[in-house]
Amino acid sequence: MSTDSKPETYSASELDDLVASVDTGGRNPSNRQVALLIAGVALAWSIFQIWIASPLPYTLGIGVFSSREARPIHLGFALFLAYLVFPAFRGSPRRTVPWADWLLAIGATASALYLFVFDTALIKALTGTQLADRPNNPNGLDVVVAVAGILFLLEATRRSLGPPLMVVAIVFLGYTFLGPYAPGILAWKGASFNAVAYHQWLSTEGVFGIALGVSTDLVFLFVLFGALLDKAGAGNYFIKVAFSLMGHFSGGPAKAAVVASGMTGLISGSSIANVVTTGTFTIPMMRRVGFSREKAGAVEVASSVNGQIMPPVMGAAAFLMVEYIGISYFEVVKHAFLPAVISYIALVYIVHLEAMRQGMEGLPRSGTVKPVKWALLSFGVTMAVLLAVASGIYYLFLAFQALGSTGGQLLAVLIVLAVVFLISRLIRSLTSADTRMKTMSTGAMVIGLTVVCAFGLFLFMDLLQAAAGNATIWAVAALIGLVYLAIVRYCASFPDLEMDDPNEPVVHLPEPGPTVKSGLHFLLPVGVLIWCLMVERLSPSLSAFWATALMIFILLTQRPLFALFRGEDKTGTVQQGWSELIDGMIMGARNMIGIGIATAAAGIIVGAVSQTGVGSVLAALVEFLSQGQILLILILTAVLSLILGMGLPTTANYIVVSSLLAPVIVALGQQNGLIVPLVAVHLFVFYFGIMADVTPPVGLASFAAAAVSGGDPIRTGFVAFFYSLRTALLPFLFIFNTDLLLIDVTLVEGAIVFVVATAAILVFTAGAQGFFIVRSRRWESAALILIAFTLFRPGFWMDMISPPYQQVDPVAITQVIGEAKPGSELRATVDGLDEVGDPVTLTMMIPVGDEPTGEERLEAFGLAVLEQDGKLIVDNALYDSKAQAAGFDFDQTIATLETPIDQPMRELLYIPALLLLAGIYALQRRRRTAAGAAAQKSVAGGTP
Repeated sequence: MSTDSKPETYSASELDDLVASVDTGGRNPSNRQVALLIAGVALAWSIFQIWIASPLPYTLGIGVFSSREARPIHLGFALFLAYLVFPAFRGSPRRTVPWADWLLAIGATASALYLFVFDTALIKALTGTQLADRPNNPNGLDVVVAVAGILFLLEATRRSLGPPLMVVAIVFLGYTFLGPYAPGILAWKGASFNAVAYHQWLSTEGVFGIALGVSTDLVFLFVLFGALLDKAGAGNYFIKVAFSLMGHFSGGPAKAAVVASGMTGLISGSSIANVVTTGTFTIPMMRRVGFSREKAGAVEVASSVNGQIMPPVMGAAAFLMVEYIGISYFEVVKHAFLPAVISYIALVYIVHLEAMRQGMEGLPRSGTVKPVKWALLSFGVTMAVLLAVASGIYYLFLAFQALGSTGGQLLAVLIVLAVVFLISRLIRSLTSADTRMKTMSTGAMVIGLTVVCAFGLFLFMDLLQAAAGNATIWAVAALIGLVYLAIVRYCASFPDLEMDDPNEPVVHLPEPGPTVKSGLHFLLPVGVLIWCLMVERLSPSLSAFWATALMIFILLTQRPLFALFRGEDKTGTVQQGWSELIDGMIMGARNMIGIGIATAAAGIIVGAVSQTGVGSVLAALVEFLSQGQILLILILTAVLSLILGMGLPTTANYIVVSSLLAPVIVALGQQNGLIVPLVAVHLFVFYFGIMADVTPPVGLASFAAAAVSGGDPIRTGFVAFFYSLRTALLPFLFIFNTDLLLIDVTLVEGAIVFVVATAAILVFTAGAQGFFIVRSRRWESAALILIAFTLFRPGFWMDMISPPYQQVDPVAITQVIGEAKPGSELRATVDGLDEVGDPVTLTMMIPVGDEPTGEERLEAFGLAVLEQDGKLIVDNALYDSKAQAAGFDFDQTIATLETPIDQPMRELLYIPALLLLAGIYALQRRRRTAAGAAAQKSVAGGTP
């Protein structure tokens, strides 16, 4: 039976229930007092999180909570709400809360708060002791509370996240106790009951460890910020903007779905909620232009899941990476940004190829539409002019900054304002008619205007800080308020964006200009968040607080201000703003239930790993299965990441796979000649962890999309997985080519990497889809994939043609490093012992400094060596030196030493790759022309 015979969509209430059952809890009590209690607790949780993130406790000197104190309170809120809003079983009541759930909620909350209450000065005054006084020596009550708390947490995990994470946590807990009975290499000595209870519940190594700390300190504010932004109307705004800009292209609704899901994914922590939120509108529209139910659902799944790899939130994983890797948040975003953007560009191209293959058309738009080539030419010329202007302003700023005068900086600000005025006038003139060329030129102008405004803002903030001094924060607040008023007044001249009924036919697309301009004020808090994170380099928590504070102000004032500027009745607008704020704060807290529970339950796994040392056992197992082949190591790690990530939310599966598998790749890579940066490894396991949301048979996002489309969930999952191949490709590529993560590259090099990598992923997509400009032959698809690989990793072929290193005598290391070019690296293989005394061979890099002699360069590196029986022995690796960080240790033997040699430019291999691409293009264009001529001849011959 055809899939088209299935029901078109679920009802709105059924879709709400679907999201609620996964993310916010499927129980909605009919008793008003119970409903108010749940809402009140959720609201109190949001207020508590805003309070501890704000600078007010430190300013006022009251209500200051340390991270150790805040984590139990955070988990207590999550556990209490989890038992009240997530039913125990599928058949459990949805409109009432059973008495057993009340008891479980109270017991679970008490177990969590025990760590806070029994570690206070009051308890010590009453009992003479507190938790901090008995490290690793719990008393009987401590153990009872720990056991009860873990059981309560496991049950809450099953209710809110399903069995997978609970089962994994139980397996690791069982391994902690049953280690002596485990087979072979899995065996370990085991731990006592009291030791496990203390480690998992009472210390900061298990449940209340780093993961829950990140959820408490960082994640909640970002999730709350997203909920408030959506409650203000930004979600509908993003969808409408995406459709107005992309809907008229071939397969336009699908491209709009990709863009809309990308924008909502920026602030969303759930791929399932993203699927249902945007898919409710995008999937029916994709169906109307010719996509099957499964393909429409698959496009939405692929684009929604990709939202989890988009900075700044990345499904909360970005903040966990900060803690696990030990680098700044800015660095995490910088490394993750390029692969995420490239992946989204590739997904748009997949949709484009699918539309070309089936001859789809976009939705109609009023006005004439210019040919695409003129639109692209217009866009390119406009962007070139704007980049030239931006570059001129940048160097002008550097010149005035060198002068160091306030007058010079003020002159630079005035020049920027003049340029902004001219660009805005050009935009206004271009939007007088709705053509594709003018629309794209307008888009380029808006991009350029943003760049120029960023330069101007940077200059102005420098001046403001110099003038205002300690009152800068109040001056900035006043400035933001004035900008907000100006934007709202401008937006009020355009009609509000109404929420469309997705089951109603779309006759015409919304106009791009009025649609974009109607919600520009939603971009202000996003801009504040990015500015605080990227420019001011504030902590993620404080940045999210200021963005959330602005979002609260917008929710309270936007409706009264819009009514004021439009001359409408303002009655009830203030009350409506308060209602939306309260609803948004409650929704933000309910969205956090699953994340809070997930991070706590994942802490059980992390605690078991740290207590048992199972990570090294897993490394040995992977090494045995892969036989030391680095590619097989990566494939096995990817498969394990997919398996462990099945059924888990983004945050939990990242914690699990990074704790278990990230050290495996680093250790085994070093043993097999591949030095992998830690951030590349964490992004690798993170990418494959989120792929589990797509992969059948568990892929929850695929089931959610199938619920909207009426298609088969398993087939939807397989199509979505096929569409997501480009996401699966990227992690392998940036392991071998860290330029994709912008590691140690300049701005110009980064721009080149972006252009080449984007071209490569598009070519790979064409090869994987079997369609370039016409349907590809098999050899053409294979050639396209080979071209993509060459563009991604030209060094792979160049190393075969001209080896990058030559081997030298290790004993001559002082002479070799003294003659090497500063900034280069020597490569050494080192024989030594691992943590348990087994022989191990490692590959290490020795950076070459700019000191005048080889001895001084080795000393600066922190490495002391000596010759013994013709071998080079490590005599010492200085504490906290680069040598120690690289892995050098006393009594290791440097077995081989290689020095870099000059290679031809690896980019030369782009030439044969591009020539082959041009040949395939010429062949396919000839076939397309011949097919078009034959079709015209057939039509002409059949004309009466």
